[in-house]
Amino acid sequence: MLIDQNLLLAQTINFILLLLLLYKLLYKPVRAFMDKRTAEIEGQIRSAEEGQKAAEALRLELEQQLKESRQQARQIVDEATRRAEEVQAKLIAEAKAEARAILDRAQKEIQLEKDKAWAELKQQVGELSVLLASKVIDESLDAAQHRHLIADTINQLGSLGKGHLQ
Repeated sequence: MLIDQNLLLAQTINFILLLLLLYKLLYKPVRAFMDKRTAEIEGQIRSAEEGQKAAEALRLELEQQLKESRQQARQIVDEATRRAEEVQAKLIAEAKAEARAILDRAQKEIQLEKDKAWAELKQQVGELSVLLASKVIDESLDAAQHRHLIADTINQLGSLGKGHLQ
């Protein structure tokens, strides 16, 4: 088997030309298409990663906002509780002050009624004493003596009995 060198050279040149032609016509467009597709896929991957990072950042931000909202709600509840306690303490203090004022007024009224009753009692005892004394002595007193006896009796009752009523 003898191989013709010219044929071998021609086939080699044809093969090289075919490779160059395939490289020019097929390899470059296919390579460009593949590079473009690779770039698109890489862009989509980067976009997905960025979207995932943005979603994670948004999730973290929302968690922080939720935490702050809970903290604000807790502060609002604490403030409302503190204000309610202040109002309650104020109302209790006002009620106690009002109760003391009512008690003081009642004690003053009781003292006034006591003094009034004592004065009436002294007056009645004085009149009864004079009436009794006039009957005992069986003499009639004129108005001046009558008033003088009542005043003396009242003075004696005032110095003796006021300590007994209290």
